[in-house]
Order: sequence, then C-alpha cells, then structure tokens
Amino acid sequence: MSNEWITSELSQGVLTIWLNRPDKLNALTYPIYDEIGRLVEQAAKDDACRVIVLRGRGRAFSAGFDLSQQVADSDAESKIDRLRSGSNRVRWAIWNSPKPVVAAIHGYCLAGAFELVLPADFTIAAASCELGEPEILFGDGAAFLMVPWMMNHKQAKEVLMLGDRFDATEAHRIGLVSEVVADERFDDRVHEVADRLRKLPSGALRATKQGINRAYEAAGMVAHMDGWVDTVVHLSTFEDEVTREFKRQVETNGPKQAAVWRTEYYRPAPRVSESTQS
Repeated sequence: MSNEWITSELSQGVLTIWLNRPDKLNALTYPIYDEIGRLVEQAAKDDACRVIVLRGRGRAFSAGFDLSQQVADSDAESKIDRLRSGSNRVRWAIWNSPKPVVAAIHGYCLAGAFELVLPADFTIAAASCELGEPEILFGDGAAFLMVPWMMNHKQAKEVLMLGDRFDATEAHRIGLVSEVVADERFDDRVHEVADRLRKLPSGALRATKQGINRAYEAAGMVAHMDGWVDTVVHLSTFEDEVTREFKRQVETNGPKQAAVWRTEYYRPAPRVSESTQS
C-alpha cells in the first residue's frame, strides 16, 4: 500500500484520518483497513486526541472495496480470519474506541465504506451523498451486519436485499446517518461537531458512549454480527449465471466496466400491459 493512501493530522485535539485515493474514489483495500485500525487504536491511548474524524479526499468518501484487489483465499477459514482480523476488526475498533468517532461522508459511501461508518458515533452526510449496500447484486453480502440493529426489519431488508443506492435524506429517515447538511455547509458542520465534542468533559463522554453501546451489546448485537461472518464467507459458493458473469466482467474488463454491466442487468424491464398479454 502506498503510504499516501491514508493520511492523518492531529490539530487542537481532533485527529482527522483521510482516505486519500481520490483517483480511485478512495476505494478500500485490506492494508488501508489495517492502517485505519492502527490509527484509531493508537488514538485511544493518546491523551492529546479527544475526537476522531473519518473523511475522504476528492469527489467521494469512498465507493467501497477495490474489487481489483480482491484476495483469493484458499478456504473458508482463511476468509473468516481475513474479515475478523482485518476489516471487521477496524469497525469494532471504531465502535469500542473511548474517543468519539465522527464519520463525514460525501459523494459516495458504498459497500465496505458504508459498513465502515456504521459503528461511528456520528455520521454527518453531505446532502448530495449516495449510500448503499450493493453486495447482494453480485452474490455477496454485508460483512458487518449492523444494519438490522439500526432500523426495523422491513427497512433493513430494503437496504440489504434490494442493493439500491439511496440519498442522504433517505439515510437519515431510516436512521443510518445523524444529520444531512447542505454541501456548502458540510465542512463547517463537521468542524462544529468535532469542536463541540473535543470541549466536552472526556470522562462523561466516554462513559456515556459505553453506556449506549452496552444497551445494544446486552441485546446480543456482537454475538449476532460475529456469528454472521461464518455465513457470509460462504455466499460466494452459491454461484449462478449472474455471479459468474459479474466475476468474468471484473477479470476481463475491470471493476468499472463490471459495474456498468451490473447496472444494465438490473435496470427494470419494460412493463408488459395486460392488453398486450391478451
């Protein structure tokens, strides 16, 4: 991984972690996850850091995992280990951090990036941001199954089983983001929230975060989400013509063209009227 794909800066008690692959819409890789995790865990022990902010440079927070960097694991156990010790370890580090974590999202926040911000304490979305969990469209599933714990079951199924993108206003309506801010106010609002958090009494802030989190943990959230990892790694074995063709498109034409193919495939077919059928 290029050391420039993740940058960070600590200023006035606020650690800002930047995704810095703007030419690739900040597509994530496992080394990027590892570096985010290292910075979050380091910040937890740093008295100079009072707040963590996750951001993305360029046109998007992140379009999700870099499909061209997919690792071909030899067996299910290695895939499970890669999720638990890799991407999901970072997400749990955000959830468990004693410092409040603010995710500031704009442009796109999709798939793995969408799951990265779910455990953040605050998610501030620019009004033009598009979110979504498209994994089911190519025969995969969410690795960090927090969505059902954030909304009612019909809304969760709409997010995870249709795989559609939705705008920031809809994300706020169903409880996936804290607030939606006009694009021109986005940077100012992120600064305002981070500044408020850094000034609050750190002990009370830490205890309150833990108290809220434990309400979900006591209800079984952690065991449920960790148990799901054993299932999600097997989804790729349920191949059909759609998943095979998507993989062929990625390998032959690259992720960008594969995404174009996928969009066309799932485009609604013309409705056949009853008069035409008769």
